Amino acid sequence: MEDAFEVRRRTGLFTLLGLVCLALAAGFGWFAYDREQYVLVVPAVVLAAVGLGHLRGIGDWSTPLFVADDHGIRLRAEQGWVGLLWSELGEIRVERREGLIHDPRIKVVSTDGQRFYTAPLGLATNVSPGEAEVQLAQRRPAAAY
Repeated sequence: MEDAFEVRRRTGLFTLLGLVCLALAAGFGWFAYDREQYVLVVPAVVLAAVGLGHLRGIGDWSTPLFVADDHGIRLRAEQGWVGLLWSELGEIRVERREGLIHDPRIKVVSTDGQRFYTAPLGLATNVSPGEAEVQLAQRRPAAAY
């Protein structure tokens, strides 16, 4: 039995981005106060919101976004977790980056084709699309029943 394949967030990246945004927000806030140019409060507030949003992603650092093992897959969806056995999967594929808008992701489609789920890949996660393709290809044929 192989270890489970997991996709996790890069919490170091989220921490760094959050702290940089908060530092820039503090700088803009100081300039707004010191130079009495209160229009600089706007970028300070925006940067503070972005920084806090990134730091919020650190809270669940130990929870994976996607797990594949010998039995099937589990992934985080809007309402919580979704789990499917390999026999319940119609298709599972890794979609590469499409331009600047669509990040790479794992796409899971149910056997009836009515439901699909996605999990992110790329810079913000610890798995590259190429590694995900290899890991998923190794697990599905061995576990399909």
